[in-house]
Amino acid sequence: MTLSNIDLRSNAIGFLRLFFATAVVWSHAYYLGGFGDDPIGRITHGALTAGLLSVGGFFVLSGFLIARSFERVDGLGRFLWHRVLRIFPAFWVCLFVVAFVLAPLLYAGQHGTVIGFFAQTESPWGYVLKNALLKLNQLSVAGPFPSLPFPVGVNGSLWSLEYEFLCYLAVGLFGVAGILKRKPELALAAWITFLVISAVLGVFRGMDPTPYGGEVLYLYVFFATGVCAYLFRDRIPMRAPVATLCAVALIAGLPTRTYGLLVPICLSYLTLFAAMRLPIRNLDRRADLSYGIYIYAFPLQQLLAMYHANRLGVFLYFVAAAILVIPIAAASWFLIEKPSLSLKNLRGTGLAAGRASGDML
Repeated sequence: MTLSNIDLRSNAIGFLRLFFATAVVWSHAYYLGGFGDDPIGRITHGALTAGLLSVGGFFVLSGFLIARSFERVDGLGRFLWHRVLRIFPAFWVCLFVVAFVLAPLLYAGQHGTVIGFFAQTESPWGYVLKNALLKLNQLSVAGPFPSLPFPVGVNGSLWSLEYEFLCYLAVGLFGVAGILKRKPELALAAWITFLVISAVLGVFRGMDPTPYGGEVLYLYVFFATGVCAYLFRDRIPMRAPVATLCAVALIAGLPTRTYGLLVPICLSYLTLFAAMRLPIRNLDRRADLSYGIYIYAFPLQQLLAMYHANRLGVFLYFVAAAILVIPIAAASWFLIEKPSLSLKNLRGTGLAAGRASGDML
């Protein structure tokens, strides 16, 4: 059985995206609640965390599906239109909600009043306008908040969206240049280059914390892996013994200097294997909450910590955040994301604004 046997309209991608989003919330619960690194972060001395690995899993699935998406549209303009609709509307609304709803609550928790909130240097309008193009130029609103375990930045999860969109642009350029259809080996060469740099970084830095640039490199590796998996799907065997070997290698490699090589390969294979084999299929057919969970959980966890919910312990703190974020993610999907996606074919050729997992991205 190979990747070409995947039914992209009946798969576990929706479940995996929801799982990865929840894993990010779980990972963030540790340091946003003041509990230190999550268990994986402790194993790798902060070089990797469950949150970063989960974002990597997102990027694998995204790379696979975005490469497919380009093949299904009629040009770069429509491809970019689809990508903008998926990322920006919900992102812009999130900026407003954080700046004008959640940040005032954080400010009130810190100062005992909202008086003076709009007079701060890091204004809510500045937060919205400076970050509107995905690059986070202003991290906080009326902050910092020294009573929080993580005092700077109200929504740190948004940092990866800039790099995800850059990956979309790269796929568009590769597609226009004919690389995806006629010269996929050039995409493979780009993946190998990223992977080698990642492996060298891991070996020479050892267990030192991964620098910000290193985190970005990991995401590029994962995305490129997903793209290449799609381009060479007929040549990649999906076998349970290989998945088992990858799981063993991943667990064994995390505490060593080989993680820069093993993690991208093994986690990517396991992610794609799970997408094919897990029986929980089409979970996102009616509602895809993963994006909303990802973009709203961080500020909600900050808010919970401000009002001392972290004193309940890491597990209950995580549960409280998960319960709180689900209705907000649902509102994001039904009120913003789904209506935005319905505009995919506003001037279109009749291609279905699909409900399948591959079209949710």
